[in-house]
Amino acid sequence: MTRYPAVCAVLLILAGCAGTATRSGPPPWQPELDEVARTQARLELRLEEVTRNLLVLRERLDAQEAALKDLQAQQAPAESPKPLRVVRLEAPPPPASASKGATEPGSEPVDLYRKAFNAYREGRFGQAILDFEEFLRRYPDHEYADNAQYWIGESYYSQGEYEQAVVEFQRVIDRYPQESKAPDALLKIGLSYDRLGDKEKARVFWSRVVDRHAATEAARQARKLLDEGG
Repeated sequence: MTRYPAVCAVLLILAGCAGTATRSGPPPWQPELDEVARTQARLELRLEEVTRNLLVLRERLDAQEAALKDLQAQQAPAESPKPLRVVRLEAPPPPASASKGATEPGSEPVDLYRKAFNAYREGRFGQAILDFEEFLRRYPDHEYADNAQYWIGESYYSQGEYEQAVVEFQRVIDRYPQESKAPDALLKIGLSYDRLGDKEKARVFWSRVVDRHAATEAARQARKLLDEGG
């Protein structure tokens, strides 16, 4: 009988050792946990790949949309020219109370001039040209003659006929070099050449405005255009 307690003690010691070995080793679920971690890593890599592919597709779509817009713009009707960078220098029609010449209200020269100017203001440029030319034919020495010649140039300019506008503005300078519209005409010759794509000639005429008529609004606008590199 005395042997049994000793056997039991040995069994207890062995069991304790076995339990210690079991506790110190990996748990039985460790392989499954490792597999889950590997699966998660593969999914994350796949997600990154899908994200990259989506970004590439989005870039291609944006490029296709931009190309489509360009094609539509090329096929669309031509748009009207963009507004000029310079505010026009025109003044309102001369007052009917001007003192020089036959300028009383209701006088024939003033009525004809106002008729021509109203046509210009309403965008009837062809009619304005005819009326201003009639005014100059009948009253070549009138005090509004330089204005009338200037508005002929503006009428052509407003229609995009820049070469003819240059001709008409030059007549202001040739015929009325000392009158108030001469600096404006020089400025608009420069703008006409600018619209024609000849920036070198444009700068030549803007420089003339600054040199010859430094104190005028036209000179201020010309300086701005020269500074902008127009």
